Amino acid sequence: MSSALRFMYSIAIIGICSMTLFAGGVGQKIPSFTMEDQYAKEIQSSSFKGKHVLLFLADRSGSKLTPNWTKVLEPKYRGKAVFVAVANVSSVPFFLKSFIRGKFKENYSYTVLMDWDGLLWDHFSCKNDVTTVVHIDPQGIAKYKISGSGNDKEISQLQTHLDAQL
Repeated sequence: MSSALRFMYSIAIIGICSMTLFAGGVGQKIPSFTMEDQYAKEIQSSSFKGKHVLLFLADRSGSKLTPNWTKVLEPKYRGKAVFVAVANVSSVPFFLKSFIRGKFKENYSYTVLMDWDGLLWDHFSCKNDVTTVVHIDPQGIAKYKISGSGNDKEISQLQTHLDAQL
């Protein structure tokens, strides 16, 4: 094989490995954002700098599964990581935004970031109808992502990662 062909082959392999590493935002810095919660309080991504963060991203169906994750993870990691709920509300028509915000106020006592543009949803290639959990390290880099219903196997995989990182 010629050296030029070997070089091109090496570049192709590096490209494939990079695509795999960065698929779904893992290995990348979290995008800068300012989002409002259900109470119209603005929260900036910079407020998480220097902290481990667990993002819980869900659409309407997936939000029903989020407690499967949090009921196990909160007692073990609450003091070690900041828990952030993010609702994908990007498909909500503009004229329904205040109505939806009101429903979130009624149903959630904790802060839920309203991702009206789908910024984080798209960045992390989240799946519909399940919860996606992303671990962000203190430098703002996504270290791990898992999507699912929060069954024992999925939670165990996430805990293995977190136990090694926190």
